[in-house]
Amino acid sequence: MNRKLEVVVVDDEEQITELLKTFILCITQEIQIHTFNDSLVARDFIAHNPVDVLITDYKMPRFDGLQLMESAPPRARKVMISGYVSEIAEEKLQKLNATFFEKPVPLRALAKIISEQQEVINQ
Repeated sequence: MNRKLEVVVVDDEEQITELLKTFILCITQEIQIHTFNDSLVARDFIAHNPVDVLITDYKMPRFDGLQLMESAPPRARKVMISGYVSEIAEEKLQKLNATFFEKPVPLRALAKIISEQQEVINQ
């Protein structure tokens, strides 16, 4: 039996987390989605729960997306979304093996990442 993909979506804008959650649920039902609008609460969740995919905004109060990615398990697929392209250190994203998408999020590319990670965990 396949286990459900554990996806964490973090953005300080609730409409973004809800939009991404709705879209991801259209891709597959074999998924658990956890959405957070507070990066501190998200970081605590990441520290104590399995995470297969982390999708996070960059610029948020308390912790930024890079800090959240650093707290995620190394095997987790990491996706950064942001409208602040120039502020994000590209080499830091590469070091974290993270994918970057500028807002608005390209939903097809995100769907591909979710599908690929689902295959990885069920091998």
